[in-house]
Amino acid sequence: MTTKVSAFVANSIDGFIARKDGNIDWLNKPNKQESELQDFGYSNFIKSIEVIVMGRKTFEQFITFDK
Repeated sequence: MTTKVSAFVANSIDGFIARKDGNIDWLNKPNKQESELQDFGYSNFIKSIEVIVMGRKTFEQFITFDK
């Protein structure tokens, strides 16, 4: 059996995912400039995987998001 590992990550041009304090507010401006229907391939990615593994801090951030 072959295992495939994939990642779907938003990061800044300098390679960071979050600010030093963990804040991801830098994502809000680009998100507001795009259509609400644009998901940047996220829906197709989620359909293609069977398991999600994430760290605690990521999960705690994730549960604060609106649907």
